[in-house]
Amino acid sequence: MAEVPEVEILARDMRALVVGRTICAARVIVPAAVRFPDPGAFADLVSGRRVAGCERRAKWLLCPLDGGVLLAMHMMLHGTLRLQPAGTPPDPETMLVYSLDGDEDLWLRDRKAYARVAAGPADEAAAKLKLAGLGPELIDPAFTPADLLALLRGRRGVLKPLLVNQNVLAGLGNRDVDESLWESQIAPQRVAGSLDEAEAARLLECARMILDEGIGLRGTMTDLRGVRGRARQDRKIYGHAGEPCPRCATPIARTFIGQAITFFCPGCQR
Repeated sequence: MAEVPEVEILARDMRALVVGRTICAARVIVPAAVRFPDPGAFADLVSGRRVAGCERRAKWLLCPLDGGVLLAMHMMLHGTLRLQPAGTPPDPETMLVYSLDGDEDLWLRDRKAYARVAAGPADEAAAKLKLAGLGPELIDPAFTPADLLALLRGRRGVLKPLLVNQNVLAGLGNRDVDESLWESQIAPQRVAGSLDEAEAARLLECARMILDEGIGLRGTMTDLRGVRGRARQDRKIYGHAGEPCPRCATPIARTFIGQAITFFCPGCQR
């Protein structure tokens, strides 16, 4: 799944391999991939513009282009980007092709066709995408345990749905929330506002550790050159229903919390 480590890897690869280059042309293969403007106007808008940067915000890739245009891309669950030699026939998973200077194409690929892009004047595009409504970034060094505790205080909802809500706290996806809660020995079913100061500090420390490990292992998906990351090999509980907990040997449980598949240990996440 394309969670924060996977999107962060794409952002870093984009800065190393694409920023500074020009999008000579764009070809929309799956029109539904474009949120706005319409697919033809999108292709015209981004074509001929230099990619000035690339940053990750929550699970968005934000690429400012020449002329004050913002190109935004969201990988959803399975989307990724792939650099290919210019003119390589797109595979069936390719939704959009950016033709770059330097004889390479950048493909937006998604086997489920959920990935989405958008472009427009920077302020206008940011407003339409409601980027200002995203929560603070968990891996921002300025975000402290006290900030997390304040964010949770008084909330009567279940903890896990709150942690995956990017408008509350940006930076954690479904898999990484499960891993972070297991590391911190906190049950995903807890009332969010019931965490105390020590638990909030432990959760933040463990979540950052999980994200740092995921980024260091290059995520679970492929990067811009098609190399698959190694992070999937280090999952402790996600996807391991019925197997013994690595900490207490209780069988890992699988359930739904909200609409999200959730893995947790009933023995040490009470």
